[in-house]
Amino acid sequence: MTFDQLNYFIAVVEENTFFDAAEALHISQSSLSKQIIKLEKELDITLLDRSHRSAVPTEAGQLFYQEAFQLRKQYDQAISKLQNLKKQRNHELRIGTLPILSHYHLTPLLKQYSELHTDLILKIDEVEEKELISGFESEKYDLVIAREHLLNGRSCKIFTLTEDELTAVLPLSHRYAGAVSVRLFELSHEDFILMNPYTSVFQLCMEEFARYSLSPNIIRNARVESILGAVAVNEGISLLPKSNFEIFQPKGVIAVPLAPPVKLPVVAAHQKKGKLGQDVEGFIRFLQTALSPTQYSSAPPLDRSHRAPGW
Repeated sequence: MTFDQLNYFIAVVEENTFFDAAEALHISQSSLSKQIIKLEKELDITLLDRSHRSAVPTEAGQLFYQEAFQLRKQYDQAISKLQNLKKQRNHELRIGTLPILSHYHLTPLLKQYSELHTDLILKIDEVEEKELISGFESEKYDLVIAREHLLNGRSCKIFTLTEDELTAVLPLSHRYAGAVSVRLFELSHEDFILMNPYTSVFQLCMEEFARYSLSPNIIRNARVESILGAVAVNEGISLLPKSNFEIFQPKGVIAVPLAPPVKLPVVAAHQKKGKLGQDVEGFIRFLQTALSPTQYSSAPPLDRSHRAPGW
């Protein structure tokens, strides 16, 4: 049984004749008749009394008509709901982000953008690195916001939003606490408390140590809050993004820039194989202009290459 057969049967009952039903359905009368006979054979019951000039439903036909009508109604409702869902999805912007929105003043910008574009639904999913990359690769997200280092080696379009940098986080009593900057090799004999190994910041720290052939003594890994507390009581030192230090405003510690600087660009990324739609393009432009108004206010057209720092 198919929905076409249900529609054919309903049309015959409502139009009263095979001829009129065929005309309404834009098919031949013989094709219509064959489909009704096929339906009756499948159900093993006669649905239409063919002894009259008009198509008169039998008792079974009357019952089946009521059920078929309800089935068609439910089918139409289901299709309508799916179309509405598709339409809604077309007006959603699914964004995956590391828990860094407050670090870079992005939270009020997201709210502002939603208020300016009431026809667009921003769906924000704040997750850790592993889940973010998994969602990005499975196309769960239209766009991800992360530190660029997390996306190294991946085929995606990258748009710089703002800059951060890696700093040495030291107790106030440390010999380099008052320095303008400090070289990583000058800290090589210290005890380090770094972020968890799954984080992009940890991976960047390890790459910087490897760059200078250093073997750091990492005594433990922890979250940012715990690291700052441990550094304050002289348990060790750390390397953290400058924004972490600014957002938590810890007491008893100081952030000293590294020399040479280790930049941490914060970026929006879009799958390279996907088309950059107007919603995504407009959202990125808004963030870039808000975060770096001088750089992006009179920007050229969007650079769609693998590495796209601006527009």
